[in-house]
Amino acid sequence: MYTISLNDSGLDFKTLEQKIYRTVCEVACDVLKDVLEVLDKMLMATRDMDKYRHKGRKKTHIHTVMGVIDYKRRIYEYYNEEGKKEYVHLLDQYLKNETVGHVSTNLAEKIVERALEEPYRKTVQAMESTTNANLSHTTARNVIQKVGGKLKEKEQHLVDKYEHGKLNGDREVDVLFQEADGVWLSMQGKDRPKKGRKKEMKVAVNYEGFEKREGQKEGYQVHNKTACAGFHKSHQFKKLWEAKVAEQYNVDEIKVRIVNGDGDSWIKPDLGQDGVHF
Repeated sequence: MYTISLNDSGLDFKTLEQKIYRTVCEVACDVLKDVLEVLDKMLMATRDMDKYRHKGRKKTHIHTVMGVIDYKRRIYEYYNEEGKKEYVHLLDQYLKNETVGHVSTNLAEKIVERALEEPYRKTVQAMESTTNANLSHTTARNVIQKVGGKLKEKEQHLVDKYEHGKLNGDREVDVLFQEADGVWLSMQGKDRPKKGRKKEMKVAVNYEGFEKREGQKEGYQVHNKTACAGFHKSHQFKKLWEAKVAEQYNVDEIKVRIVNGDGDSWIKPDLGQDGVHF
């Protein structure tokens, strides 16, 4: 615990606030460690002993908004439905602990929010000042890469369903408005080659029309807007765009599509496509 002394000449309210905050975070880490290890012991005692064979405890750690938690958890051997040997941490399974590497979901979300607007080093500095997390900019970058990888897998799964005719949304409209454009962004990293310092992010928006903006006599806003964006190649993004539409709408009921854009191949609709106006 933090010890108070009147002999601390450098003490002011800001410093006191920071010290107490870090002390409370350290206590919280100890509490969470104890809770995790108690739960792990309870799961060991109540498991299906015929199915899960105890293979010992292993040290691990996880970065959280309160700091780093070092703890031990048990690993079990079992055979899946196909008769193949696999290993599982029942504690992770029980808590639905979907970490990003060794970073908790809560902390990963905060890292992603900051990294969208600033460099990794500044993101790390922000995490240190607003949480008790002590991360390197490499860890922050790895979190972004892993989260991006999961999103990419999710998008590909959506596109696969679309290509196999397994997407058909419930919403029905006669007219759908669509707009798209490319935005060139400067990429992080001083070591990037000159030609690779900028990259085009493709952005597409779908909406059903216009409605009056609340509180304004003449202002209007689009109705039921959805969007998708990414650094995909043209043909890949076009498939994703169409998959997003099919996920939400019953495309067979769309009589007219109004497409707005600058005429790039990934924006311009296919020639001869019924009901589509560019």
